[in-house]
Amino acid sequence: MTAQTAGTVPRGGRLPAEPGDSGRVCESCRKTRLSGYNPGTLCVPCERALFDREHLVGPGDDLATWVWETGPMREALARLDFQSVLVIYRAAAGVTRRELGERAGLSESVIWYWEAGRRQGIYDIRQLLQLTDALQAPRLALLPVILGQPRALSDLPPGLTGGTDHG
Repeated sequence: MTAQTAGTVPRGGRLPAEPGDSGRVCESCRKTRLSGYNPGTLCVPCERALFDREHLVGPGDDLATWVWETGPMREALARLDFQSVLVIYRAAAGVTRRELGERAGLSESVIWYWEAGRRQGIYDIRQLLQLTDALQAPRLALLPVILGQPRALSDLPPGLTGGTDHG
């Protein structure tokens, strides 16, 4: 007799997805299929990469400015996957779409449309800069957008970091 037929619910309170279910996919990497036991929007490897840090959000860091240097965020930026950028930021900051919209000076529905991929306004560089400035993200965090690869600023050769030495 299985847990389903016995009328009991597995630990976590959720039953696995049905075999014919189309399933959900991680909103960070957009590759990993989420388990029916996972109530979140990120897969375990992405959550681990995002939250395995020496120090998580501390007092006064409610904007999660640290998230811009994480692997999942840099990879999403390099893929120009701004839907994932929003999901990753919201997961790190622990905010709703409404709260993110308030921080960015946008409506909750605009954030929803961007995350759902129904509106492409975030691909406008002015919108992207407005959003990152509102979230107090360092503009250098957008370097993966330009490079097309998730390299961190610290991984770049010294001549590419914006120094004033022109030879």
